[in-house]
Amino acid sequence: MEPKRGDRVSLDAKKVGQPRRAGIVRSVAQGISGVRYQVEWDDGSHSVIAPGAGILLIEGKIASSSSKKPMSSSNKKPKASSKSQTKKPRPATKAKKKKAR
Repeated sequence: MEPKRGDRVSLDAKKVGQPRRAGIVRSVAQGISGVRYQVEWDDGSHSVIAPGAGILLIEGKIASSSSKKPMSSSNKKPKASSKSQTKKPRPATKAKKKKAR
């Protein structure tokens, strides 16, 4: 079974003692030399890999809502304030000093 776009996959570590890498297939490209996968790993990095047979394990399809990246705070729409925007600011007043008795 070949991984498809949106599948969750894992890859064995290159060295003994390192953890297995897991990520999501973002694109699949068929070329002369075989199939290449662009994978977004859980640590945020991206790789284009052409794995040999049995190297890339398919863990399952992810839900479509979780494949979307969350909106950053700069992309969110500002909330409408409850106060009217037409009010003018009050002029600053001088505070009266009270005399101590």
